[in-house]
Amino acid sequence: MKLVLLLLILFRVSDTANVSEDELELERQVRITNKPPVKTFVVEPNLHFDKFEGFSPDEKSVKFGPREPCPVGTVPIPRVTKEKLRRARSVPKMPSIVAVESYALPSNQHVVSLRENLVENVKYGCHGATTVYNLTVAQDQFSSHNMWIETGPPDHISMIAAGWQVTPGLYGDNVPGFFTYWMRLYPDRQGIKPRNAYCALLLLMEGDLYAFAIRIDQDRQTGNWWLHCDGPSTKVGYWPKELFLYLRNGSLHTAWGGVGLAGSNGDCPPMASGHKPDDNFGHATYFRSLAWVDTNGDIVLPTQKISKWVDKSNVYGFKNHHFTIRGMKGYTISFGGPGVYCGG
Repeated sequence: MKLVLLLLILFRVSDTANVSEDELELERQVRITNKPPVKTFVVEPNLHFDKFEGFSPDEKSVKFGPREPCPVGTVPIPRVTKEKLRRARSVPKMPSIVAVESYALPSNQHVVSLRENLVENVKYGCHGATTVYNLTVAQDQFSSHNMWIETGPPDHISMIAAGWQVTPGLYGDNVPGFFTYWMRLYPDRQGIKPRNAYCALLLLMEGDLYAFAIRIDQDRQTGNWWLHCDGPSTKVGYWPKELFLYLRNGSLHTAWGGVGLAGSNGDCPPMASGHKPDDNFGHATYFRSLAWVDTNGDIVLPTQKISKWVDKSNVYGFKNHHFTIRGMKGYTISFGGPGVYCGG
């Protein structure tokens, strides 16, 4: 039995509010978010995955902070302040993979990805293990390395993403952080309003090659989407299905890759390890053990209907290794690149 905390921290507030109303709203959100827990949920999820791929001899598992262990059945969530809420406003929405391939991205967002396009098969989860690196990223940039689950029309997409990122504008430093992101849409009299939220745990980096595994899986009885991390598997928490319009019964799309947000000077940040793929995994980062779950609960590897997307700025590279890398576990891709001018 697991004690589960919902991963819900930072909400955007309207930029049109005046200063006094804005301050009151920030204070209200701080009070609400930092209240002691008043209710917990004890659940036993009905999930398909039962274990992670093991780590290779060259990999070490990322150690999550803080070093002081949390009570059994809890997860650490950073305390929210008004300053953190202000920073959250500047963080752009995570780009949709569907939007990427329809050329609907802002000019300062740059994406490389591998997408599973077998849309005739609904997907109830996805998995991947990725390496983690320290990067130097400017205050108005961010660099993200993540996987996506999403479905719905391009302008009303429902999305879950998880991975690691360096976002000084949100966290105030260049420490790589584990993050989750989701986008939900609310129909009302004014139309559809996108809202999203972040949650982050700092990573304590020690050594040259560190990796961690991520799994997102839908409980077929409740419809809730569960997040698991690392190996052995740790159930971090879940997204209630009611958050989403189009993720209540599986998803049509899964994808793995990276996102770079260019700064105001047009420079793209380094992505992944900062190296383009060169078949040397001591240089380029990788995502391995890529897989998704079908309607029968079976693990499915990326099919022949995959598509790759490489940002047209040519700043970042991408390579699909399939199963050709000796000593690498499962279906593997590598990608990334340095931080240079990209015309953002």
